[in-house]
Amino acid sequence: MLKICRPDECINLYKQSLRLCRRQLSATHTDYAQDTGSGSGSGSYSWQRPCGQHTDINVYNHNMRGKVPLVLTNPHMVTWYTCGPTVYDSTHLGHASTYVKVDIIQRILRDYFKLNLVTAMNITDVDDKIIKRSRESGRNWLEMTRDFDEEFKQDMQLLNVKPPNLRAHVSSNIPCIQRFIEKLLVDQKAYVTEDNSVYFDVSSCANYGKLQKISMEEQKQQHQHKRNAADFALWKAKKEADEPSWRTSWGGDGRPGWHIECSAIAGMFFGNKLDFHAGGLDLRFPHHENEEAQCCAHYKTDQWVNYWMHMGQLHAAGEQEKMSKSLGNTIALSDFLKHYSADEFRMACLLSNYRNPMQYSDQLMQTARQTLRKFINFHADLNAYMQFQKPLKFLDEGALQAQLKHMITEFDNSLRDDFDTARAIAVLLDQMSSISRCINDQQADAEQDPAHCLHLLLAAGNFISSSMYSFGIKHIGATATQEQEQPISAPTGVVVDALVAEILQIRGNLRKEAVKGERKNLELLRVSDQLRDLLDRHGIEVRDHKQGSSWVYRDKSKRISTSG
Repeated sequence: MLKICRPDECINLYKQSLRLCRRQLSATHTDYAQDTGSGSGSGSYSWQRPCGQHTDINVYNHNMRGKVPLVLTNPHMVTWYTCGPTVYDSTHLGHASTYVKVDIIQRILRDYFKLNLVTAMNITDVDDKIIKRSRESGRNWLEMTRDFDEEFKQDMQLLNVKPPNLRAHVSSNIPCIQRFIEKLLVDQKAYVTEDNSVYFDVSSCANYGKLQKISMEEQKQQHQHKRNAADFALWKAKKEADEPSWRTSWGGDGRPGWHIECSAIAGMFFGNKLDFHAGGLDLRFPHHENEEAQCCAHYKTDQWVNYWMHMGQLHAAGEQEKMSKSLGNTIALSDFLKHYSADEFRMACLLSNYRNPMQYSDQLMQTARQTLRKFINFHADLNAYMQFQKPLKFLDEGALQAQLKHMITEFDNSLRDDFDTARAIAVLLDQMSSISRCINDQQADAEQDPAHCLHLLLAAGNFISSSMYSFGIKHIGATATQEQEQPISAPTGVVVDALVAEILQIRGNLRKEAVKGERKNLELLRVSDQLRDLLDRHGIEVRDHKQGSSWVYRDKSKRISTSG
């Protein structure tokens, strides 16, 4: 029977639940501090585990110097904010690596773990670098940034990076940023200087240094308007006539500082608490540290972001510094895509730990290409086997069932362990290798549990395909989870897959006719070889089997066909 509680009983029940949650939080936090060694940047702060639903996923936490449990305060919605680009130039490969890694983790949460992820990103279109580039190029700053922003969106589409659900330009949200600053001024967490700039008072933040251990005594460089050397600008007063600027309530004209934009825009979207906040590893300090400080001050909380996700940057081979335009060691994305595909670059990211720097080299990309090729070849072979183009065998059904269970379990364990994609890929490769030996090797039929096991082979193939799809790999084979868009050659409207299939069928008929009778018809076999070589010159690799032929695109594989 449902009991209707009086208001005072409801309040008592709420207080009891709150006390229980606090006891669980304290106990678990102590366990993690002992296991990982609590490593507070400021000496007193330690990460606070949220109250909510456990996910059995562990995520690396820099403050704790170890992995902590992912707990969702609202299991029906997970919030994620990513620091967006400063749009003053074209995208280079260093930018791309950060956003591809972010996309991989978001896809895992959304597509594999089935969480309702809501994502947001800012676009920095007001910045010192933008003003400088505008002056150098003679272009209007707003027009220039809109062009580079559009280019950035197109580049992300080429890389198969899903766009955020929410997207905000700094220049379009100045009132929101000003209101955020005004509250910090009212609460005496910030101050106005003589030139009408505004600075955050770091001395008012008890836990400054959460994300990176710093010594306030080491902050020697003093600014003429600052109270403390570590104070940072929330608002910059206008200095030159051509600078973009906005009138303020505290006096004068100016523009936002770098750190405040993300805090204000993320707060506008998600309020006083954020599940995930992502960006490059170089943003951990000072950008993310300052974001956390000003949001904790604004919302009067000890912890604004529950899980910071810092992506390791892309380094040029043999260099310790990240790819950066200022260092002149960048690779334009447009140049890169002339040599490698978006799937190959994504595979390179999957083979590395998202937190670690990636050393870019041709060797890295060749490894990624070869790994991707193993997936493509596996699906081509499995497809041919299912089309009865390879002789069927009696396989060990019990062993295959055990292998399928092991693959699914280990793959799941890998992703729950701080999104360990490299280990997950290794699990899939091991399973593919085992199946390939079963269907390709000329071995005797199994003696134990003999069966054709087509259902188990298909189950493994489907899991591998859907797993790669959840990573954002677009083209490894036909799967039920993917939209199968037939490549069409414009402007004729020719469906390439259907055309190749027809050619292979004609070629197959020639081969059958050539081997009829006692003597082979060498002329027909020569024509058959010419057709194969012709397709190969156009990037299509033909594979002959006992009962037919299959094909794949070579190198930059656009997709897989099935048979002919």
